[in-house]
Amino acid sequence: MEKLPNVITDQATGQRISLLDWKAANVRSSYVLGFFVFIFFALIGYLLSVAIDPSAAVLYVVIALVIAAFQNVVGFWFSDQIALAASGARPATLEENRYLVNITEALAIGAGVPAPKIYVIDSPAPNAFATGRNPEHGTIAVSQGLLEILDRQELEGVVAHEMAHIKNFDILFMTMLAATVGAIIVLRDLITHGWRYGGFGGGSRRRDNRDGGGQAQAIAYLLLIALLILAPILTTLLRLAVSRKREFLADATGAYITRNPEGLARALEKLRDYNGPKLNVSEGVQHMFFTNPVKNLNANAMFATHPPIQERIDRLRRM
Repeated sequence: MEKLPNVITDQATGQRISLLDWKAANVRSSYVLGFFVFIFFALIGYLLSVAIDPSAAVLYVVIALVIAAFQNVVGFWFSDQIALAASGARPATLEENRYLVNITEALAIGAGVPAPKIYVIDSPAPNAFATGRNPEHGTIAVSQGLLEILDRQELEGVVAHEMAHIKNFDILFMTMLAATVGAIIVLRDLITHGWRYGGFGGGSRRRDNRDGGGQAQAIAYLLLIALLILAPILTTLLRLAVSRKREFLADATGAYITRNPEGLARALEKLRDYNGPKLNVSEGVQHMFFTNPVKNLNANAMFATHPPIQERIDRLRRM
């Protein structure tokens, strides 16, 4: 089979994108994100110590770093299992899903990646997603509805698109980013519940007020509130911004894998026109799907995780 090119042309801008550079950038971004998590949690720990008990600053920072390390480990090693569980996916079997298994194994050869594990989502809503930390641990999940409405060329296009995410290392960065957003939100909820029920700082606040430390505590509380409100928003906006570009590139790479842009374009048309039951998945994994399970968010909106489907179709048909 002809070797997959290392340079893809963006059909809208004419820009040539090196897949090797893109993959390297995804790996770098994942490490930078992990470093950011450590810095952010250390800062949260320090501010908590100022607001509660300044004499225990080292303890609070160490606890925060342990939590950050745990989050990074979970994000790197177990994010695929979390995403699969959140979508209700189950392993595909050769007896039940031979058609899907054969297509996936053939496309993996063309893409030059190990054959990913295959899962099936028991839902009539047509969709799919990829997860895993690298091509050696890649996984593709396909809904039962997708298998029912697509012909072979269309299904090949969707599977190749998801395989492109694996090949380009998109899934490593996106799953770690989703895990980071979730960890920050959990941390925010724990702290706000502690304040609400008086679990933080009652005695130390009175002591610090007598010692003239009330102003430092007030500043620490305000900074904590600002960080815990803004961080999830900024991280979510980053996730939405990068996921759109990744979808265009995965469409182009998937079309090169199959050598058939029309198959993927027709699959997108069928998903665009689908009006049946929706796929109910958590907000944290919606950005990982082939099209957004929340159909009205597949548009030019601030919080849209995917580019407009029609724009994706037009780009493919210009290839």
